[in-house]
Amino acid sequence: MEKQDKINLGTYIAFSYVAIGDTLNAQKQFENILTLNADYSLNEEFVSPKITHIFLKAKERISFLIKESPQYYVINPSISVSRFPRQNLIFKSAFVPGWGQFDREEKTKGIVMGSVFASSLIGAITTYIGTINAKDRYYNATVEEDALKYYDEYNLWSKINRFAFDVTLSVYLFNLFDIIW
Repeated sequence: MEKQDKINLGTYIAFSYVAIGDTLNAQKQFENILTLNADYSLNEEFVSPKITHIFLKAKERISFLIKESPQYYVINPSISVSRFPRQNLIFKSAFVPGWGQFDREEKTKGIVMGSVFASSLIGAITTYIGTINAKDRYYNATVEEDALKYYDEYNLWSKINRFAFDVTLSVYLFNLFDIIW
């Protein structure tokens, strides 16, 4: 999202907070806007005095933080700090599903996603082995009745295996999409 779009969106959100009477969150939104653009101002001809008052309080607080604080506390609006390098999380989740979420401090989601993936992978491997065994019994059948019975068994195992594989793949892809977006 472009910087100006973030500012416009933040302005609408701040106006909405004022409309519902939540002045504290409105002030925080205005402070966020001012960290993006320290020269931002409202057109007082079109904005209500209540909103202008909250904006001026936010501007006063932000200007104090930016100008009056020691150097190591200065808010620099042009710096974007990300605690979790995105590419690193993608690689972790691609290697072990749920690891990226766990690392992003979404621990419950990471544990659930990793557990569901592991159990569905075990299920897919187990049903694959069952499919191979049923296929061998079907191919080795000498009586027609046994061949029909073993074919039905083989067909059932192959459908179950396909379902287990689809679940495993779906969980894996959801894990990656969750980290990317």
